[in-house]
Amino acid sequence: MLKIGNVSLKNRFVMAPMAGITNQAFRLIVKRLGAGLVVTEMVSAEGLCRGHEKTFRYLRGFPGERPLSVQIFGADPETMARAAKMAVERGADLVDINMGCPARKVVRNGSGGALLRNPEAVYGIIRAVRGNCTVPLTVKIRAGWSPEEANFMEIAGIAEECGADALIVHPRFVKQGFPERRTGASSGR
Repeated sequence: MLKIGNVSLKNRFVMAPMAGITNQAFRLIVKRLGAGLVVTEMVSAEGLCRGHEKTFRYLRGFPGERPLSVQIFGADPETMARAAKMAVERGADLVDINMGCPARKVVRNGSGGALLRNPEAVYGIIRAVRGNCTVPLTVKIRAGWSPEEANFMEIAGIAEECGADALIVHPRFVKQGFPERRTGASSGR
């Protein structure tokens, strides 16, 4: 058994969130296959705070997938704190902050993996979210921005200092992006 804050998981198998993949149906399948914890796709803190109905759909969970972690992303501490509170009000059992996404549209606005280049912003965001979040808080990071900026230990220390209940480290660097996706179609090579 694994315990994160006051949430007990039946095992140590935690499903990694994947944009465009970890929808409700996928999470239910993974849960039925034995995962101790499932996580939503990334949810935009800005979208939640602006009241976008499409963004709120990402928060929907089913009893069969409990406990459910909601992963949020953004760059503004106050907005992230408000989004965490909204996620909890809509049933999140845990909140996860994404500080590792390498997608250009996420990094471009200072969110996701871009935060690893700004430890002061990391501190401000985690501290604000922790102060507004009544459920266990986790933080997902990568090893760093690049091999030359491998600062995961510094970021881990900040997360611990700010009260995060757990840290998830993706061992790749933000600059490495995503592994090549295979579609199953022949490329002709």
